[in-house]
Amino acid sequence: MRKQRFGGYQASVIGLGTGEFGGKCPESLAREFMDAFVGMGGNFIDTARVYGDFVTPRDGESEKVIGRWMAERHNRDRVFLSTKGGHPALGAMWKSRLSREEVRRDMEGSLNDLQTDHVDVYWLHRDDESRPVGELMETLHSLAEDGSARMIGVSNWKPRRIREAIAYAAAHGLTPLSANQPQFSLAVQRVSPDPTLTAMDGETWRLHRETGLVCCGFSSQAHGFFTKLEQGGPEALSGNVKRAFLSEENQAIMDRLTVLKRETGRSVGALALAYLTSQPFPTFALAGVSRLSQIETLREAGETALTPAQRDMLRKMG
Repeated sequence: MRKQRFGGYQASVIGLGTGEFGGKCPESLAREFMDAFVGMGGNFIDTARVYGDFVTPRDGESEKVIGRWMAERHNRDRVFLSTKGGHPALGAMWKSRLSREEVRRDMEGSLNDLQTDHVDVYWLHRDDESRPVGELMETLHSLAEDGSARMIGVSNWKPRRIREAIAYAAAHGLTPLSANQPQFSLAVQRVSPDPTLTAMDGETWRLHRETGLVCCGFSSQAHGFFTKLEQGGPEALSGNVKRAFLSEENQAIMDRLTVLKRETGRSVGALALAYLTSQPFPTFALAGVSRLSQIETLREAGETALTPAQRDMLRKMG
């Protein structure tokens, strides 16, 4: 699988998403997914303090699964590991959890469950615009300063706040932001069930283009929208996926994907992920799987690079 620079490190362009590990995805199957992923050359694994907890709210289920797997495989030094903290309590999305004490407590729990003394990237999972950017950057800096995080990032932040964070760190000699993690896929999303999520848009795309800030797109497969549409038409889509993605705009993208599939011999799913990893700034696609056979799509995507003309033919940003 192709790798590219992420700060001073090399990470696979596809990151394995682990949102259901320890929840809907049992540990035994999660281990199979991780073994297959690293076996094909992937090394980027992305988790979060709340992952694996959505069905039965607990603490750090996904991290626990990953931690036990790394300990048994003795491969922590070969895994590019990222996790997120500061997520609002599940069922209380309105309540911010971004005080210094809460974030550091999340980090302590993450390191304990991951069975490591550091993560390669640590992200704030949400923003709280009632808090000054400087306060949040000071908190993130403290994690980099004590060695808990090699790099720091933000997820679901508006571009204005990201620019403020970049400027504050530069003005105060703090650890700079290394990356942003927005919702980003080839499909144009019409509605979101969660108003606290922030998706890639033209302004955010231009921010990355101008600064070279690393982008890690989550929900990169749009819940398998294009693959399901190709295989079974609109009837193959769930109600939520239809509401979010079924549109004339995305049908036109599907038509162009079909043309590109014929030209390249690549699958629709791989091309949709390669769209992200072929941006004019470092972009990694975070993708989950529910069946072992889907790992092959991640491998194919990780070996596919689109030309600028092919990328912009599918969907032009900026």
